[in-house]
Amino acid sequence: MSADDGKRRLFLVRALDEPDALARVLGVVTFQQARLTRLEAEPVGDGLSIRLEIEDAGEHRAEALARRLEACPVVRRLAFGWRGGLAPAAVPRH
Repeated sequence: MSADDGKRRLFLVRALDEPDALARVLGVVTFQQARLTRLEAEPVGDGLSIRLEIEDAGEHRAEALARRLEACPVVRRLAFGWRGGLAPAAVPRH
């Protein structure tokens, strides 16, 4: 699968509310040489909610990134999976 087909991996991270939490999470992404296509972060309750969309580089690399993120000291929870292409699906005309 190539980046040309529009496939993205979505990583949802809940991190501790620390001044460097976002930088530490992005440091992991950079270290794994993942290509970030979208980033959203906002304070939620007593933590930080981070949404990362990464170009698909295969299952092995996605799992390696997930393991590294889970090992990051500021990360409390992690979920990841597929995110379809960012273009809306075509609506059939009748």
